[in-house]
Amino acid sequence: MIREMLGIAEGILQDLHNDHSEVDSLMGRIKESDDGAERERLFEEMKTKLLAHARAEQEVLYRPLEASQSEASRSFALEGTSEHQLLERQLQKMSDDGDKASERWSAELEVLRELVEHHVEEEESTGFSCARQDFDKDELEAMAQRFQTRKAQLMTRVA
Repeated sequence: MIREMLGIAEGILQDLHNDHSEVDSLMGRIKESDDGAERERLFEEMKTKLLAHARAEQEVLYRPLEASQSEASRSFALEGTSEHQLLERQLQKMSDDGDKASERWSAELEVLRELVEHHVEEEESTGFSCARQDFDKDELEAMAQRFQTRKAQLMTRVA
């Protein structure tokens, strides 16, 4: 409880938080840019990171939470899975739109930002709390290793 109040995360929870911050920064840089080519490059970098993150997170954290004895953990994981599917569809929609400098694409970026922001807020509150209840510190540390390994593998595949 004290760790949560102080904002201290451990193991996979810290890794997830770090990734969330990195994606937020990339999204801000995309939004600030007026150059279509730069937006394209930053978007591809963000998309690769987001997809690898979401898929690794799904395998390493969400699947075990779906099997939890806790109804709150199962519910959180199932909702998070649906949010990952929405995220993937939004990223595909944005990839298909060739003009990254258009008003329409900027509007889709805002939709993506809202999806990610909602997901992160819920995950870093409810999800982290569920994970702390379901897994001890050593399990969270082991999950961090599996998450980083899986994410690295996926980064080469989704790029």
